Amino acid sequence: MTRWTNGFAILLFLTAQVFGQKAPTTGGGGSTTTTTGGTTKPTSNPVYNNPNNNTNNNSNNPFDTQPIFLSGKVMFDDGSPVNKDIRVERVCGANVRIESHVDNSGHFSFEIGGNTGSSESIMDASQSDAGGGSSRVSGLQNQGSLMNGTNSSSSRRLSPEQTLWGCELRASYPGYRSESLPLAGRKSLDDPNVGTIILHRLANVQGTTISITTAEAPKSAQKNYDKGLQAARKNNMDEAEKRLLAATGEYPKYAIAWFALGQVQERLNRPEDARKSYMEALNADKHYVSPYDQLALLAAHDNKWADAAQYSKQAIDLNPVEFPASYWYNAVANYNLNRDTDAIKSGKALVKLDTRHLFPEVNRLLAELSVNTKDYAAAAEYLKAYLAQVPTAKDAETLKQQLLKIEEAKAQIQK
Repeated sequence: MTRWTNGFAILLFLTAQVFGQKAPTTGGGGSTTTTTGGTTKPTSNPVYNNPNNNTNNNSNNPFDTQPIFLSGKVMFDDGSPVNKDIRVERVCGANVRIESHVDNSGHFSFEIGGNTGSSESIMDASQSDAGGGSSRVSGLQNQGSLMNGTNSSSSRRLSPEQTLWGCELRASYPGYRSESLPLAGRKSLDDPNVGTIILHRLANVQGTTISITTAEAPKSAQKNYDKGLQAARKNNMDEAEKRLLAATGEYPKYAIAWFALGQVQERLNRPEDARKSYMEALNADKHYVSPYDQLALLAAHDNKWADAAQYSKQAIDLNPVEFPASYWYNAVANYNLNRDTDAIKSGKALVKLDTRHLFPEVNRLLAELSVNTKDYAAAAEYLKAYLAQVPTAKDAETLKQQLLKIEEAKAQIQK
């Protein structure tokens, strides 16, 4: 019997002793959930499906072709002064376009779809660059000419808004990892300020978000890989699987193709095949971290907590800065294995790493564990943090009442 009585879910909150009853699911986390048979489970990294594939580009809407202006700021996490060598990049799948450099105060601005847009070339994100801080690139995000503003299957142009689907904005500077800001859904009349991009100094990173084996793939295998991604983007999973099998068959060391194949097989509801594909990715490149992260998620789906703890720990040990989800899987797995000390360690690490608050539910987990150890001061702070991050939680009023009780318990101990 698992401590998490309704099974693991990235957005399903705990059945906590102090909270009295199982909290309902709310939309506060960083992954989409699906519900099957009454149990809410997290989805894996979804194959990106461009909602604009069938858009009529002959629209009479004058804003369809208006450029999109973007601006923001870049900061180092330690407060160090910024400099003009920091690049601002638009990342669309495996494609990276340098859009701007920051000024002496860290600010940047540019436009998408206008005559003054960046003319710098796009480079493959699988290649190393001086920035040393590539973002996590999903094998199944939109890639290629579609994201450059043209569709390889026709000569029609995509609107600036369409070119941003599946894209994100990041900064690049040697020795630092960048947080990423999603760009999908932005329109020409939106506030151009995208916010602040934080650069984190890299330390103790052995694993990568990309695979070093990619550069050695034969051109024919690369072609099948690209065709597989295109088919996946169009939601043609059978064709995607066929192409990716061809790519890995020709080049068994093609780790990113194995990973993409696993994602397709998940979409085809064949988790066991997906698991095997992720293992093949690791056989090809043991420093490629994404398969560990995904294997942890699959294990958690099945309440295989020991496996979830093992795979998530491997991801964390290889790359402690770019896979926050692995900290969450590890915290929940150890919680269900009654390893509360390890659960607290991973939970606290996630709180520190998750500056965008994509995993607010970790605060509820830490609040419960803190109550169990009678650390009511910490429990109160974690619960306050959760309520601040998810003020519209369905059980917010109940949680506020529980917070009062925790505060009372804290006061009694302090007397």
